[in-house]
Amino acid sequence: MDIRQLKCFDAVLTTGAMTRAAELLGLAQPTVSITIAQLEREIGFELFERSKGRLEPTPEAYSFHEAARLVLESVSRVTQTADEIKRLNEGEISILCYPGIAWRVMPELIEKFRRGRKGVQIKLVSRSSAALRQLILTQNFDIAVVEAPVAQSIGEALPFRYRCHCALPHNHPLAEKDTLTPNDLDGEAFVTLFPEHATHHQIRNAFAAYGAELRIALECDFFVSALRYVSCGSGVTVVDPITASHIETSDVVLRRFEPAINYELALVRPTNRPRSRLADAFCEDLAAKLQALTGNDAQARVRTG
Repeated sequence: MDIRQLKCFDAVLTTGAMTRAAELLGLAQPTVSITIAQLEREIGFELFERSKGRLEPTPEAYSFHEAARLVLESVSRVTQTADEIKRLNEGEISILCYPGIAWRVMPELIEKFRRGRKGVQIKLVSRSSAALRQLILTQNFDIAVVEAPVAQSIGEALPFRYRCHCALPHNHPLAEKDTLTPNDLDGEAFVTLFPEHATHHQIRNAFAAYGAELRIALECDFFVSALRYVSCGSGVTVVDPITASHIETSDVVLRRFEPAINYELALVRPTNRPRSRLADAFCEDLAAKLQALTGNDAQARVRTG
């Protein structure tokens, strides 16, 4: 037996007549009659007694109908699920990203993406970039955002480059300047990320090139920690525009820093895992957001000459 036969049987039992069942299903009446006869032959018992042009369901028909309805309802649910998946309203996305992106970018982006997509579930794992590189090796993810550099063997990576800003307390004497250089920050209490971070080396090289003293007061894991320290009124730092674009205090101001300190991210997709259309759609939104942050969101808050 097949679904077509069960649908015909359900329609006939529900309407009480071949003709009305045919109208309901959009079929010719002979087609429904033939289909019911085929079903009866396959299951080995009669479903209807035919007397003087009337159909009377047999007791077996009512018993059989309970099972048939369960099958038809299951098929309906499967069809609905397939339709939801087709319209990107159903499924799961696994995302790996470092805390700056997890805290600053993902909440709004995920909320917007899930709006009207109640069947979508997103798993967001936040770790340091060093830890993320190890997780990416498992290929057990759909999308990852990690600080560059990223080995080609890890996955397919789309790079993004950002120009960092100098952050300092709002009442700092240097806040009057539009652009700051290592000479301006000579001997200032400076907050950097740990030496293994790419920006740390760029800052050291910049100060060395200018012959200025880099006096490190604090080393930390994340830009948000460095920025928080500066907001307390102690020290200055160089911060990425993603963190800078979400400054929630007036205690910190941003200024252009010369020479450029670049911060690089990579949007990574696994190479050894099938990609879902749902993850592709979210990835497009995420890439557009990361691209916008390369200069638009944070630059508006940076005073330059």
